[in-house]
Amino acid sequence: MAVKASRINFFVDSARQEAVVPWLRTGMFQGVTTNPQLMREAGQHIADIESIYTWARAGGAREVCFQVWGEDVEAQYRSAMQIREAAPGSTIKVPCTILGAEVISRLVDQQIPVLMTAVYSGKQALIGSALGVKYIAPYFNRMFRAGRNGLDEIRHMTKSIKQDGSGPLIMAASLKSADHLVALADIGVRVFTVSPEVLSDLYADELTAQAVSDFEGFMEDVY
Repeated sequence: MAVKASRINFFVDSARQEAVVPWLRTGMFQGVTTNPQLMREAGQHIADIESIYTWARAGGAREVCFQVWGEDVEAQYRSAMQIREAAPGSTIKVPCTILGAEVISRLVDQQIPVLMTAVYSGKQALIGSALGVKYIAPYFNRMFRAGRNGLDEIRHMTKSIKQDGSGPLIMAASLKSADHLVALADIGVRVFTVSPEVLSDLYADELTAQAVSDFEGFMEDVY
């Protein structure tokens, strides 16, 4: 199913079933993203890719993303094929490197959807566009930690690559608060991969909580 760039699309950034599935049930998520760090934190291994893919799809995810591994082109390409064998409809994450570019081009030639990850500058988005990837994942908070203006870098991406579905979509990653999401949406980002913790922050509003409590009090009088 194609992502609609005109609306906001969320991915849950986690490999923990108990953390992901409740969010998928809300119906507001396009899919699930994982990476080696998230899999390690969840106690998952390469052999668990099929299981992760199965429970994520059963939970409502339309896309599930897994990252390649290996020290050279052939090793990364083989790992991509291993992922696709275990998770046939998965999107393959490949880091933005010269080595990765060769892997990406081989996958794109086979019409396998690719998410180019570990992006830290506006210029790197041009690489993803030239390669024909589906998503480009800039690491927003990590840019700031490295002394870069993440908002400006991602603004360059959204201006140089229209987010209308005609080219790669910017999938903002490394987000630490709901305020980050709002700031990025303001400059045209339409796809976000978000940890369960930040998703909780997205729903947190004391005025909404008070309104719900008030409504419940009124309902006691109605019934």
